[in-house]
Amino acid sequence: MNLELMKRIERLRVDLRNCDPEDREALLDQLEQAVALLETKGDKAPVWAHSRLSDRIDESVEDMFDNMPV
Repeated sequence: MNLELMKRIERLRVDLRNCDPEDREALLDQLEQAVALLETKGDKAPVWAHSRLSDRIDESVEDMFDNMPV
């Protein structure tokens, strides 16, 4: 099962590189779920996956401030 999850995470990496912007959030949701499942099974997710998910949080926080009235 863990090997399948790792393969899924790697496929998501490729998909995220090649996706349309409107598909990105759905793919990031899938990545987040796959990483969480892998880690609940005792394995570590690739560093790039954690980094990408961290970037997602940073982007959403930045978007909140971009839309804040002055």
